[in-house]
Amino acid sequence: MARADRISANVYDPVLRGLHWVNALLITALLISGLVSLYSEAGETTAGLHEWHGWLGAALVVSLSARLAWGLTGPQHARFDDMWQPSVWLQLAEKRRFFTTPARFGHHPVASLAYLGLYTLLAGLIMTGLILLAIKQGQGPLSHWLGWHVDYQSLPSLLHEAAAWVVLGFVGMHLAALVLHPLLHHLPVAQAMFTGVQYLPHKGQE
Repeated sequence: MARADRISANVYDPVLRGLHWVNALLITALLISGLVSLYSEAGETTAGLHEWHGWLGAALVVSLSARLAWGLTGPQHARFDDMWQPSVWLQLAEKRRFFTTPARFGHHPVASLAYLGLYTLLAGLIMTGLILLAIKQGQGPLSHWLGWHVDYQSLPSLLHEAAAWVVLGFVGMHLAALVLHPLLHHLPVAQAMFTGVQYLPHKGQE
């Protein structure tokens, strides 16, 4: 599709883009430090990874809190209510067509659903992480109730690890979408979180 066949607009504000990249980097670092320490033998290196994992988790809490605040008070396409598209989700499910050509500025409906699911999943990861921090290290806001109660660690450990793998799967699908949109829909999308500019096809060009 030639550039003349597209329309564009400055959609994503600098605060949203900045928070996107901070969260992306923190999640990547958390996945690497968590999974490497999980499958490494206990030792000084593993202990250091655990400590870094905890600090990165605390940074993610701050960053996600800022994203939550911006999702409630920021401009239109930063808001969570702009992602909430249940009628569109139902239509796509009925037609069994999910990876459709973007039809409006803002998040793609499937991406919106995935992001809302991701934020919910990250909240669960943070909660289980705090539980494990109290149980294994006697630290954090839950240590008064759960400090060193190692008998309770099996379920939160299982949930924390399972959620981490699901988040890793989301990262893979997100990267795949960045490649497939240009290939299938002839629309560049990766630049949107760098420049804020988003492209859509002209009517009749989808």
